[in-house]
Amino acid sequence: MFSRLIGALVRAGLVIIVIATPSLLLPEASVSVASQEISLILGGVIAAFTLFEYASTHPGLIDFRFAPPYNRIRFLAFAMQILALVFLCRALEGEDNFSSNLISLSDQMIGWLSFPLSPVNVAADMIAAGEDPTLALLLSRAAALSFFVTFCSLAFFAVFLWLFKWPVGRRDFNLWVNLPTFEPGYGRDVERRLSRDGVINLLSGVVFLYILPVLLSRTSGWFDPSVLNNYQPLVWGVTLWAFISGSLVIRGAAILKVAMLVRRSRGA
Repeated sequence: MFSRLIGALVRAGLVIIVIATPSLLLPEASVSVASQEISLILGGVIAAFTLFEYASTHPGLIDFRFAPPYNRIRFLAFAMQILALVFLCRALEGEDNFSSNLISLSDQMIGWLSFPLSPVNVAADMIAAGEDPTLALLLSRAAALSFFVTFCSLAFFAVFLWLFKWPVGRRDFNLWVNLPTFEPGYGRDVERRLSRDGVINLLSGVVFLYILPVLLSRTSGWFDPSVLNNYQPLVWGVTLWAFISGSLVIRGAAILKVAMLVRRSRGA
Protein backbone atom coordinates (compact mmCIF):
# COMPACT_ATOMS: atom_id res chain seq x y z
CA MET A 1 0.00 0.00 0.00
CA PHE A 2 2.75 2.46 1.02
CA SER A 3 4.93 1.70 -2.01
CA ARG A 4 1.94 2.08 -4.33
CA LEU A 5 1.15 5.50 -2.83
CA ILE A 6 4.77 6.61 -3.20
CA GLY A 7 4.73 5.52 -6.83
CA ALA A 8 1.51 7.43 -7.45
CA LEU A 9 2.97 10.57 -5.85
CA VAL A 10 6.10 10.33 -8.00
CA ARG A 11 4.01 9.96 -11.15
CA ALA A 12 1.84 12.93 -10.18
CA GLY A 13 4.92 15.04 -9.50
CA LEU A 14 6.42 14.16 -12.89
CA VAL A 15 3.14 15.12 -14.59
CA ILE A 16 3.18 18.57 -12.97
CA ILE A 17 6.84 19.11 -13.92
CA VAL A 18 6.31 18.18 -17.57
CA ILE A 19 3.16 20.28 -17.99
CA ALA A 20 4.79 23.28 -16.31
CA THR A 21 7.99 22.98 -18.37
CA PRO A 22 6.92 25.21 -21.31
CA SER A 23 5.86 28.08 -19.06
CA LEU A 24 9.11 27.79 -17.08
CA LEU A 25 11.68 27.30 -19.84
CA LEU A 26 10.33 29.17 -22.86
CA PRO A 27 11.73 32.66 -23.50
CA GLU A 28 10.13 35.17 -21.13
CA ALA A 29 8.69 37.28 -23.96
CA SER A 30 6.39 34.42 -25.03
CA VAL A 31 5.13 33.50 -21.56
CA SER A 32 2.69 35.50 -19.47
CA VAL A 33 1.89 35.21 -15.79
CA ALA A 34 -1.63 34.04 -16.68
CA SER A 35 -0.29 31.22 -18.87
CA GLN A 36 1.98 30.07 -16.06
CA GLU A 37 -0.95 29.97 -13.65
CA ILE A 38 -3.11 28.08 -16.14
CA SER A 39 -0.31 25.55 -16.70
CA LEU A 40 0.01 24.94 -12.97
CA ILE A 41 -3.75 24.56 -12.53
CA LEU A 42 -4.01 22.18 -15.47
CA GLY A 43 -1.00 20.25 -14.27
CA GLY A 44 -2.52 20.00 -10.80
CA VAL A 45 -5.79 18.61 -12.16
CA ILE A 46 -4.08 15.99 -14.32
CA ALA A 47 -1.67 15.14 -11.50
CA ALA A 48 -4.60 14.62 -9.11
CA PHE A 49 -6.23 12.26 -11.60
CA THR A 50 -2.94 10.38 -11.96
CA LEU A 51 -2.55 10.17 -8.19
CA PHE A 52 -6.03 8.77 -7.61
CA GLU A 53 -5.71 6.37 -10.53
CA TYR A 54 -2.36 4.87 -9.55
CA ALA A 55 -2.97 4.91 -5.80
CA SER A 56 -6.05 2.74 -6.26
CA THR A 57 -5.82 -1.03 -6.24
CA HIS A 58 -8.71 -1.28 -8.69
CA PRO A 59 -8.67 -0.39 -12.40
CA GLY A 60 -10.08 2.98 -13.39
CA LEU A 61 -9.79 4.61 -16.81
CA ILE A 62 -6.13 4.15 -17.76
CA ASP A 63 -5.46 1.22 -20.10
CA PHE A 64 -2.68 -1.31 -19.37
CA ARG A 65 -1.97 0.26 -15.98
CA PHE A 66 -0.72 -3.09 -14.69
CA ALA A 67 1.31 -3.95 -17.81
CA PRO A 68 4.37 -1.71 -17.96
CA PRO A 69 6.10 -0.21 -19.85
CA TYR A 70 3.05 0.73 -21.95
CA ASN A 71 2.16 3.95 -20.11
CA ARG A 72 5.78 4.72 -19.29
CA ILE A 73 6.66 4.80 -22.97
CA ARG A 74 3.71 7.09 -23.71
CA PHE A 75 4.64 9.46 -20.90
CA LEU A 76 8.29 9.46 -21.96
CA ALA A 77 7.27 10.29 -25.54
CA PHE A 78 5.07 13.14 -24.30
CA ALA A 79 7.86 14.54 -22.11
CA MET A 80 10.45 14.25 -24.90
CA GLN A 81 8.17 16.06 -27.35
CA ILE A 82 7.64 18.89 -24.88
CA LEU A 83 11.36 19.22 -24.19
CA ALA A 84 12.34 19.00 -27.86
CA LEU A 85 9.93 21.76 -28.87
CA VAL A 86 10.76 23.96 -25.88
CA PHE A 87 14.48 23.81 -26.66
CA LEU A 88 13.75 24.39 -30.35
CA CYS A 89 11.96 27.62 -29.43
CA ARG A 90 14.84 28.57 -27.15
CA ALA A 91 17.26 27.80 -29.98
CA LEU A 92 15.42 30.18 -32.32
CA GLU A 93 16.04 32.92 -29.76
CA GLY A 94 19.68 31.88 -29.24
CA GLU A 95 19.11 31.03 -25.59
CA ASP A 96 21.45 28.02 -25.38
CA ASN A 97 24.97 27.14 -26.50
CA PHE A 98 23.68 24.29 -28.67
CA SER A 99 21.02 26.41 -30.41
CA SER A 100 22.61 26.30 -33.86
CA ASN A 101 23.07 22.52 -33.67
CA LEU A 102 19.41 21.95 -32.74
CA ILE A 103 18.19 24.20 -35.55
CA SER A 104 20.43 22.36 -38.00
CA LEU A 105 19.10 19.01 -36.75
CA SER A 106 15.49 20.12 -37.18
CA ASP A 107 16.24 21.29 -40.72
CA GLN A 108 17.79 17.89 -41.50
CA MET A 109 14.67 16.18 -40.17
CA ILE A 110 12.53 18.29 -42.49
CA GLY A 111 14.62 16.93 -45.37
CA TRP A 112 14.31 13.34 -44.11
CA LEU A 113 10.56 13.67 -43.76
CA SER A 114 9.93 15.38 -47.09
CA PHE A 115 8.33 12.43 -48.85
CA PRO A 116 4.99 12.26 -50.69
CA LEU A 117 2.05 12.78 -48.30
CA SER A 118 4.40 13.43 -45.40
CA PRO A 119 2.34 14.51 -42.36
CA VAL A 120 4.96 17.17 -41.63
CA ASN A 121 4.54 18.73 -45.08
CA VAL A 122 0.75 18.43 -44.89
CA ALA A 123 0.65 20.18 -41.51
CA ALA A 124 2.88 23.03 -42.65
CA ASP A 125 1.20 23.46 -46.04
CA MET A 126 -2.38 23.31 -44.76
CA ILE A 127 -2.04 25.41 -41.62
CA ALA A 128 0.52 27.98 -42.75
CA ALA A 129 -0.75 28.30 -46.34
CA GLY A 130 -0.78 31.96 -47.33
CA GLU A 131 0.91 33.01 -44.12
CA ASP A 132 4.37 34.40 -43.48
CA PRO A 133 7.06 31.97 -44.77
CA THR A 134 8.72 32.32 -41.38
CA LEU A 135 5.67 30.74 -39.74
CA ALA A 136 5.71 27.89 -42.28
CA LEU A 137 9.37 27.18 -41.51
CA LEU A 138 8.75 27.36 -37.76
CA LEU A 139 5.83 24.96 -38.01
CA SER A 140 7.81 22.59 -40.25
CA ARG A 141 10.68 22.45 -37.78
CA ALA A 142 8.40 21.86 -34.81
CA ALA A 143 6.32 19.22 -36.62
CA ALA A 144 9.44 17.40 -37.85
CA LEU A 145 10.94 17.20 -34.34
CA SER A 146 7.69 16.10 -32.75
CA PHE A 147 6.95 13.52 -35.44
CA PHE A 148 10.47 12.11 -35.10
CA VAL A 149 10.02 11.66 -31.33
CA THR A 150 6.67 9.95 -31.98
CA PHE A 151 8.25 7.60 -34.51
CA CYS A 152 11.03 6.70 -32.04
CA SER A 153 8.47 5.95 -29.32
CA LEU A 154 6.56 3.68 -31.71
CA ALA A 155 9.75 1.85 -32.64
CA PHE A 156 10.71 1.51 -28.97
CA PHE A 157 7.32 0.08 -28.09
CA ALA A 158 7.47 -2.30 -31.05
CA VAL A 159 10.64 -3.81 -29.54
CA PHE A 160 8.82 -4.56 -26.27
CA LEU A 161 5.74 -5.72 -28.13
CA TRP A 162 7.47 -8.39 -30.18
CA LEU A 163 11.06 -9.02 -29.07
CA PHE A 164 10.23 -9.06 -25.35
CA LYS A 165 6.84 -10.71 -25.92
CA TRP A 166 4.86 -8.06 -24.07
CA PRO A 167 2.58 -8.66 -22.18
CA VAL A 168 3.05 -12.45 -21.93
CA GLY A 169 6.09 -12.07 -19.71
CA ARG A 170 3.95 -10.63 -16.92
CA ARG A 171 2.40 -13.39 -14.82
CA ASP A 172 -0.22 -11.01 -13.38
CA PHE A 173 -1.55 -9.79 -16.72
CA ASN A 174 -5.33 -9.69 -16.74
CA LEU A 175 -7.35 -8.57 -19.75
CA TRP A 176 -10.22 -7.00 -17.83
CA VAL A 177 -7.97 -5.17 -15.38
CA ASN A 178 -5.72 -3.73 -18.08
CA LEU A 179 -8.58 -2.76 -20.39
CA PRO A 180 -11.13 -1.38 -17.88
CA THR A 181 -13.15 0.44 -20.56
CA PHE A 182 -13.47 -2.67 -22.72
CA GLU A 183 -16.89 -4.24 -22.39
CA PRO A 184 -16.70 -7.92 -21.43
CA GLY A 185 -18.07 -10.56 -23.72
CA TYR A 186 -18.06 -14.29 -24.31
CA GLY A 187 -16.40 -16.70 -26.70
CA ARG A 188 -15.02 -15.39 -29.95
CA ASP A 189 -16.87 -12.09 -29.52
CA VAL A 190 -13.99 -10.91 -27.31
CA GLU A 191 -11.41 -11.70 -29.97
CA ARG A 192 -13.43 -10.01 -32.72
CA ARG A 193 -14.04 -6.85 -30.75
CA LEU A 194 -10.41 -6.64 -29.67
CA SER A 195 -9.29 -6.94 -33.29
CA ARG A 196 -11.85 -4.36 -34.37
CA ASP A 197 -10.84 -1.88 -31.67
CA GLY A 198 -7.16 -2.38 -32.45
CA VAL A 199 -7.62 -1.67 -36.15
CA ILE A 200 -9.82 1.36 -35.42
CA ASN A 201 -7.17 2.80 -33.10
CA LEU A 202 -4.38 2.21 -35.62
CA LEU A 203 -6.31 3.86 -38.45
CA SER A 204 -7.46 6.71 -36.20
CA GLY A 205 -3.88 7.46 -35.21
CA VAL A 206 -2.73 7.68 -38.83
CA VAL A 207 -5.78 9.66 -39.96
CA PHE A 208 -5.45 12.12 -37.07
CA LEU A 209 -2.06 13.25 -38.38
CA TYR A 210 -3.77 14.46 -41.55
CA ILE A 211 -7.29 15.34 -40.50
CA LEU A 212 -6.33 17.86 -37.81
CA PRO A 213 -4.33 20.16 -40.14
CA VAL A 214 -7.11 19.92 -42.72
CA LEU A 215 -9.77 20.85 -40.16
CA LEU A 216 -7.72 23.78 -38.87
CA SER A 217 -7.18 25.06 -42.41
CA ARG A 218 -10.95 24.97 -43.01
CA THR A 219 -11.89 26.82 -39.82
CA SER A 220 -10.29 30.19 -40.44
CA GLY A 221 -13.24 31.85 -38.75
CA TRP A 222 -12.11 30.78 -35.28
CA PHE A 223 -8.51 29.62 -35.72
CA ASP A 224 -5.83 32.14 -36.62
CA PRO A 225 -2.60 30.41 -37.75
CA SER A 226 -0.57 33.44 -36.68
CA VAL A 227 -1.20 32.47 -33.05
CA LEU A 228 1.45 29.78 -33.58
CA ASN A 229 4.07 32.53 -33.78
CA ASN A 230 3.67 32.53 -30.01
CA TYR A 231 5.85 29.70 -28.75
CA GLN A 232 3.55 28.35 -26.06
CA PRO A 233 0.55 27.60 -28.35
CA LEU A 234 3.02 26.18 -30.86
CA VAL A 235 4.55 23.78 -28.32
CA TRP A 236 1.21 22.53 -27.03
CA GLY A 237 -0.49 22.37 -30.41
CA VAL A 238 2.25 20.42 -32.17
CA THR A 239 2.82 18.16 -29.15
CA LEU A 240 -0.84 17.17 -28.92
CA TRP A 241 -0.99 16.66 -32.69
CA ALA A 242 1.84 14.12 -32.62
CA PHE A 243 1.21 12.63 -29.17
CA ILE A 244 -2.48 11.82 -29.69
CA SER A 245 -1.69 10.18 -33.00
CA GLY A 246 1.18 8.16 -31.54
CA SER A 247 -0.89 7.13 -28.51
CA LEU A 248 -3.69 5.84 -30.72
CA VAL A 249 -1.24 3.79 -32.80
CA ILE A 250 0.43 2.38 -29.67
CA ARG A 251 -2.94 1.49 -28.15
CA GLY A 252 -4.09 -0.14 -31.39
CA ALA A 253 -0.91 -2.22 -31.66
CA ALA A 254 -1.20 -3.31 -28.02
CA ILE A 255 -4.84 -4.33 -28.40
CA LEU A 256 -4.08 -6.26 -31.59
CA LYS A 257 -1.30 -8.10 -29.75
CA VAL A 258 -3.76 -9.02 -26.98
CA ALA A 259 -6.29 -10.16 -29.59
CA MET A 260 -3.62 -12.37 -31.17
CA LEU A 261 -2.84 -13.91 -27.78
CA VAL A 262 -6.53 -14.58 -27.15
CA ARG A 263 -6.82 -16.23 -30.55
CA ARG A 264 -3.74 -18.33 -29.90
CA SER A 265 -4.96 -19.45 -26.48
CA ARG A 266 -8.31 -20.52 -27.93
CA GLY A 267 -6.55 -22.43 -30.70
CA ALA A 268 -4.39 -24.20 -28.15
